[in-house]
Amino acid sequence: MPVYVSLVKFTRDGVMTMKDQGIARSETVKRNAEELGGKLVNAYYCLGEYDAVAIWEFPDNKTAMKAAVKNAALGHMQISTMPALPRTEWAQLLGDVFGAKKKK
Repeated sequence: MPVYVSLVKFTRDGVMTMKDQGIARSETVKRNAEELGGKLVNAYYCLGEYDAVAIWEFPDNKTAMKAAVKNAALGHMQISTMPALPRTEWAQLLGDVFGAKKKK
């Protein structure tokens, strides 16, 4: 299944309600994706520009977009989701574009 990466920033409301709703909201986000046919592979909480990074699997771009919109509508985060390729697929893509190296 295609892989997607989401970069998440908590909104002010998200931070202010973290104590009472943080864990429940993260479960809701996961469940929303599952209801659409997606799967949360892993999530990492971060310091810096983004508060969280999530790795997902979704059947296609439209499903990933639906999940991002549904979860952003909860109001506690801003989310930017992008498709990603595993390293092996990236290497294959490069081979397709530039041709395989010839052995000497």
